[in-house]
Amino acid sequence: MLDDKGAPLYRQIYEAIRRAILNGEFAPGRKLPSSRALAVELSVSRITVVNAYDQLFAEGYLEGKTGAGTFVAHELPDDLLNTGDRTGAEQDKQQVKTDLRLSGFGERLAAKSVGAAREQVIATFRPFQNGLTAVEEFPFEIWARLASRWQRNPTRNVLGYGDPQGYRPLREAIAAHLASARGVNCTPEQVVITSGAQQALDLTARIFISKGDTVLTEDPCYQEARGVFEAARAKIIPVPVDSEGIDIANAALSSERPKLVYVTPSHQYPLGVTMSLSRRLALIEWARANDAWIIEDDYNSEFRYSGRPLASLQGLDPAGRVIYVGTFSKTIFPSLRLGCLVVPEGLVNIFAAARALNDVHSSLIDQAVLAEFISEGHFARHVRRMRTLYEARQQVLLDECTKNLNGLLKVEKADAGMHLVGWLPQGVDDVEVSKKAAERGLHLSPLSAYYYEKPPRGGLILGYTAFDERQIRDGVKIIGELLG
Repeated sequence: MLDDKGAPLYRQIYEAIRRAILNGEFAPGRKLPSSRALAVELSVSRITVVNAYDQLFAEGYLEGKTGAGTFVAHELPDDLLNTGDRTGAEQDKQQVKTDLRLSGFGERLAAKSVGAAREQVIATFRPFQNGLTAVEEFPFEIWARLASRWQRNPTRNVLGYGDPQGYRPLREAIAAHLASARGVNCTPEQVVITSGAQQALDLTARIFISKGDTVLTEDPCYQEARGVFEAARAKIIPVPVDSEGIDIANAALSSERPKLVYVTPSHQYPLGVTMSLSRRLALIEWARANDAWIIEDDYNSEFRYSGRPLASLQGLDPAGRVIYVGTFSKTIFPSLRLGCLVVPEGLVNIFAAARALNDVHSSLIDQAVLAEFISEGHFARHVRRMRTLYEARQQVLLDECTKNLNGLLKVEKADAGMHLVGWLPQGVDDVEVSKKAAERGLHLSPLSAYYYEKPPRGGLILGYTAFDERQIRDGVKIIGELLG
């Protein structure tokens, strides 16, 4: 009976009897030896057998009859029925087949490639993945000093539950920064701290969108934003983007009355164009006239390399129709998972309530550290340093592409952002190029994946901010080998 020399004796006895019951060797109602008799038979102490029996009684395998003895239970625990002769470990290896009974949202996810969706956002640090920061240049010694101070001597207000709207000093710091850097017109009371821009988009969709409501998006469009609106069962109308950004006058609306318009005006994702001032003003006026809301995703406006950036849509909007979305994933590092919403005053309580239902709030200690990082001037200095570094890395990429990819990939200088678009020759499939690049250790997102319809020409997204000169140079050579 006893064969597992590494386990305690009582556990070996328990496992042996349990296995015999599950295998059908000990049928329901079978009488087992008394603890004293079994102890003698196995040459162990009686207390060892008693402990094994107690565990089996507690789990429902055995039952006792006063004056009669110990018997195998007539009804085993429900989760152990029909187990045949498989051990627990063997069962774990087998896929459970059952009716999942998913929601509509779950069914839509199941119909897509969930693995592909996750791959879009996993930071693998492979050239030329976009949206990654130069983490090796981040001032971790300053961040560690601030974090250590909060972790060694935390105050009670960062150890309990906090305001779902966010840590007040962080909201104050963000409001002051956005006012000076982006011309955002807001008070700390209008700021809602989120777990990155993605949660901000999700909260906005949940609050505004019901099944069948119309949302206008740029075409091409940031995939994760499109996914949020699709999950909300919105009717999405793509609006083409040209050299001046989205043109609301070209929206094919017919009798539609959109609720939301999603835009990335400072640096359109993925094409990289900046929305002109005339287009911005026209969009704001259209939203006012049509009682619509604008989602301004200002994901990387900090990195502009020539001239001054245009003011944010939110700062130009006198009617309060803009919901501003910001993130620290592109300026600090993605795993921090902190972002923000700036919402009109009449929506603050609604967004705070939605935030409370979602995950209450982000880590208060992380919020406290970030608040001091901003208020003490470290954030602004870091952004200035990264702006210089990223502009230099963009130039390295341009030089290498000119040297190695002439006629194979058309890459032009960008005034802002963290990536460049490389346009392929007519007829070259960007999805196939992306797959071949992945086999060579590169991450080149195909531009066609961001369009609702087939784009006029294939292209590749070349992120450069997280990669040094050697990585960029070696990566471009590989692209040349793939396209040559």
